[in-house]
Amino acid sequence: MANAKSFEWQPIGIDQYGNIKSWINLGSYKELNKDSFRLQIKLIEKNKQILGRLDINCRNKDFYLRKKKQMSQKGTWNSISIGSSVEEVAKFYCLRTSAADKWGYTDKTKYLWDSQKPTSQASHSEGSWITLYKNNSKEFRYNSSVKKYEKSILAAYYYRKNKKDSFSPYVASKSKYGWIIVSCKNNLHSVYKKFKGTNEGSWMPPQISPIGGGADSIRKAECYE
Repeated sequence: MANAKSFEWQPIGIDQYGNIKSWINLGSYKELNKDSFRLQIKLIEKNKQILGRLDINCRNKDFYLRKKKQMSQKGTWNSISIGSSVEEVAKFYCLRTSAADKWGYTDKTKYLWDSQKPTSQASHSEGSWITLYKNNSKEFRYNSSVKKYEKSILAAYYYRKNKKDSFSPYVASKSKYGWIIVSCKNNLHSVYKKFKGTNEGSWMPPQISPIGGGADSIRKAECYE
């Protein structure tokens, strides 16, 4: 395997037990054509690390995964599944292609996904943390030090979710700080994704905010005061 200094691996795939099963190499990004790109990928199969390449066509919303030393085969393009690790990769990089609008990066929502990128850590926000909801399964807070734009609100948030594994008596808790930009025009929001330990980050495609959820509550509290 190549020297670790030559590559920058980031985890993308996690199994039901929380174990990392796949990584992408950020430094290997290569544009294939106006709609497609390629990344080097590393997989764990039968306790062994396998290198390969991942090609994604943003317009067709499909991908081709070729493992190292595997012969090229026909019919290996697969549709990108909703909620999959490949979809997360596509959401991040398809913004760079001519098919960006297929992923929600449209002119109408540009005021969200093309907003200025945060330059500080959300957890270091100076305001007070306001709890919007908290129960046994999840919690959502946002920081009062928001930034107001003409059509949106930028806020730091904290999210925690508890998950009970059917194979274990213990409850796993996952939490994170992050940045969210909420539309004051309609029921949309976008979250900021940044790869750990790098300066590579981007606003993800705008999505509908569930009624009563964190983004919806920020909108009601900050947009109309």
